[in-house]
Formats: sequence, structure tokens, C-alpha cells
Amino acid sequence: MGNLKNYKTFGFTLIELLAVIIILAIVALIATPIVLDIIDDARISAGKSEANMILSGINNYCASEDMKYQLDNNYERICISSMDKDDVPTMVNLGNATIDKITYNGSKLTELVITSNNHKFTLCPSGTFAMDDEKCDDEVAQSGNLISTLLEQYQEGETTGLVKDTTNPNLYYYTGTNEEVANNFLWYGGHQWRVLEFDTAEKTLTLITQQPLTAIRPASAAWTTKDAYESSYINTWLKDYFLNRLDNSIQSNILYSTFNVGIYTDVDEITTNQKVGLLDNGQYIRAGEAGSYLDIKDNFWLGNRYSSSDISYVSENGVSYIGPWRAHGVRPVIKISDITIIGDGTLTNSYHTENKASNTNEVQVGEYINVPYSGSDSACGSDNMCTFRVINKDGDSIKVVLNGLLSTTSQWADNVSDNITTGDLIYTNVLDNFIENIDSKYITTGTYGVGIYDGTNSYTVPQSTTITANIGLPTVGEMFSGNDIDLSTSNSKTFVDVNTIENPIDTGGYWTMNRLGSSYVRYVYGFGILGDIRHSDMIGVRTVIYLKSGVSAINFSSGEGTAQSPYVLE
Repeated sequence: MGNLKNYKTFGFTLIELLAVIIILAIVALIATPIVLDIIDDARISAGKSEANMILSGINNYCASEDMKYQLDNNYERICISSMDKDDVPTMVNLGNATIDKITYNGSKLTELVITSNNHKFTLCPSGTFAMDDEKCDDEVAQSGNLISTLLEQYQEGETTGLVKDTTNPNLYYYTGTNEEVANNFLWYGGHQWRVLEFDTAEKTLTLITQQPLTAIRPASAAWTTKDAYESSYINTWLKDYFLNRLDNSIQSNILYSTFNVGIYTDVDEITTNQKVGLLDNGQYIRAGEAGSYLDIKDNFWLGNRYSSSDISYVSENGVSYIGPWRAHGVRPVIKISDITIIGDGTLTNSYHTENKASNTNEVQVGEYINVPYSGSDSACGSDNMCTFRVINKDGDSIKVVLNGLLSTTSQWADNVSDNITTGDLIYTNVLDNFIENIDSKYITTGTYGVGIYDGTNSYTVPQSTTITANIGLPTVGEMFSGNDIDLSTSNSKTFVDVNTIENPIDTGGYWTMNRLGSSYVRYVYGFGILGDIRHSDMIGVRTVIYLKSGVSAINFSSGEGTAQSPYVLE
């Protein structure tokens, strides 16, 4: 046999192949997330850059527009409150990005949401963007429980601002002027409140509405017993009308509390345990009386009688008294459990929760809504957006009232021999013209209370006789049928942000739907008083309409429902 040469193979065994595959798999498992993270980081970086370029482009465009408008007031601007997301492509190249929301108030971009590279970027108040579900840095810094946030204001030894009660170490309350008490504003449940006091042991806060919400006669006679107060007109309005119009989540967070409704010199002579009540004379004194943050230079009822025939109230000059036949403002008081909030507690950036609605079905009574207006008469300002406030909700509609007055005045009717109709002067001269400029896709018809309010009856009587129409006026006893917009005797508004009011000028008052009798009509005028005047006088007009809800709900394109940032109808 021939010699066999040595033969060496260069193949791999099965075990060696498996080992290589396993190693490659491990490397892939380690490397893939890193690669994906690198890709996602690149997308995020590109998205943020695109969002910042879009923001810069919008701001530059609007600044250029503003200069053009100053040179020519007839120049039609895009950068106004009615701007929507469809306007943005004409202002800046969006590339692959899309605009989800945009809001422009006055001369400032207040809301901008951009989707770019599969991520959502939301403009923060600081001018930076928060991504996806992140919170803005300033919101994170300000977020917390309301009581703990308020406690940061406390300074030992101070006698104004936030002070500690001398008999209860857990109780803190506010006292002093508006300059000394400037950051206890709370936007909650569709209303602007001031914090009166809070208890750190019970974790509760007592609140009073910043605005008077209606103007009504308090009772048929001054109450001298608990039963008399609990059955009074004003208490019925508070516990039945007002409380039932708060969102269920708000109602459930309101606690039963003791309200002092005795004579003003001995306020706890009579007490009642309820969820909502009135400020008492002792609380008003503790806050600093006339000139304090509670003294809004507007008339509102206290929970105490002055004598067997008179009820105490706060006037523009401090505590006074008058018979219960007079109709003054009502400022509800409630006690709530502690809540989580953001904001800084000022009037224009009140402490608030983060809940907001997306359509008219979800809106709360008291929240603000901007309705587009197509008229050229500047009835609702140069932005052609009429700001309304929600009065009431039902299954198919929400009733809203203009947050201010129209820029014109009107007579009420030819005479007052009967209740107002759609053929009377205020309809034919003003209301019919106004409603023609509101798109019918937003509105529906509704009922308006036109019954007589003669000063001897309950707030429910004016609502017992009605007409059906597509526009009307406030009815006595309804929410926001008082001086909530501040019809002051000067142009200086004392308890509202003047920038949120339609036509914030002194017109002397505004009409309601209701007569006093055969000669006079009810109207609301300065200092929060419900008065009466002849039908032929020229008085301010505050419109009321019904917006569609229920199965015909209208979506909101932007806004938070506050006075500074109303919801905007799509």
C-alpha cells in the first residue's frame, strides 16, 4: 500500500456552530436596544429641532404681521385669537410635522402642540417644549397639594397675609388687603375662589367665590330661627340651585360644615350644618373688613341678620344692613378636602387642577367658551370671538351668557304691559342682529324665564313663565345674573381680570328678561344691585344663547375653560 498523507479538515463541528450562533444572538440582544435608542434619540432631537424652528417661524411671522398692521390698520392678520392650525402652513414650512393645537391670545402664542418624528411636543410657558406625556418643568415645580403650597407663604410673626389662629395651632387664615393677600386664588369647579382658611390637621380648606354669582332677595323676612334661615330664598338657591350645578366630582369633595347665621353681634347664636352657605360677620372682620381682600366694592349678603327686620350685607363701604326685600349679590362659601394643584395662586394664574373638557358634553357650569362671531360690528372685539360662560347644562344643550356686554345699548320694549317677546325692541334692534352672526351649527333654541320679579317672591318665580327663542337675556336668579363682570362706576375692575371681559366699560347696567310689574323692568347695575328702570331707557345688553350638546356635542379645538384661556369651539 502507498503511504497515506496526513489530511487535516477545516470544517466546524455542530457544537462550534451553535456556540457562534449563541454569541451572535447575545451580541444582537445587547446591541439592538442601543441602536434603537440611538435611532429614537435622533428622532427626538430632530423633532425638537423641527418644533423649535416652527415656533420661531410663527413668532417671526406674527412679529412681521404686527408691524404691517401698525402701518396699515386695514391689514388682515392671521395672528389673532381666531387663528387655527390650518393657518400655520401659510406662515412657516412644517416639513414632516403636523400642528395638533394652536391658540393665540392678544399678542402671545399661548398654546402650541406639534407632532414630529412620531413624538408630540407641547409648548410650555417657559418657551421650551415638553415631549409626549412629560410635564412642563414649571408645572412640575408648582405641582403639589394646595395646603402644603399655601403653607409656604406663612411667615412667623406676620399680622397680615397668611396668619396662624391664636386658639387653634392647626388653623391658618388670610387677612389684609389685596396687595397683602395676592396669592390665594383658586380656579375650581368652574368658579374663581379665594381661600379663607385651611386646617392642617383636618386637611380641609374653606373657600368663598371671588365674584357675586347672582343678585336675589334673600328671604321673605329676616330669619330669627334656624328653620327660617334654612327655608329662606337665599339658602334654597345655595343648597339646591348652586350646589346642584357643580360637577359631581366637585360636589363629592365638598364637606358638610357649620355656618353661623345668627345676629351679626353674635354670629353663632344660630348655626346650620350644610355643604354650602354664606360668609358671616366674624369672618369678614377677621379678614380685615373694609379694604380687605374680601371687600370687592360690590354688595353681597352675609349670613347674619342685623335686627328682627334687616339682613346684614357688605356694601362698597363695608358692612351695612337693609330689609330682605332688596336684591344684592350672593357669594357662596364651601369647605373642601385638600386637592392637588398647579399654578401660582394669582388672579391670572390661579391655583387649579388639570381637568379640562374636550367638548360641550364635558364642560362644567361656570367655565368659559369662545364662540366665533362673523359680524363686522366688533360686538365681541377685534378677534371676532365672543366669550360666554356656562349657566346651565341639560341633555341636548348648554345655556351660556356673554362674559360682558355688547358694544351697544337698547330700549327693552315699546311698553311693559306684558312680558317680553321676540317682537320687542331689544330683539328687533339688537338681539336678532347679533344671533345672525353666530353660525347655526353651534346654537339651538331654548327656554328663557320671563316671569315677574316684584321683590316679594322667590328667585324661582321669574323662571316659572317662559318663552322659547334662539337668543335672550339673563333671567333673575340664574347663575351669573348679577354683577359677576363688575359693572363698576369707573373703568377699574376690582374683582375680575379686565382683559377677559367683552367691552369692559361702564354702561350703567344691563337688562334682564323680567319685569318688576306694569311700569318697570329689572336690570343689574353697579355695586351688584338688582334694580328696576323704565322700559324706554337705553341700557346695556348681555346676551344669552344655547349651544349644542348631547348627541350634537361640539368639540373644543383648544383652551382650558378659564377666563384667561377659554375653550374654543371647532
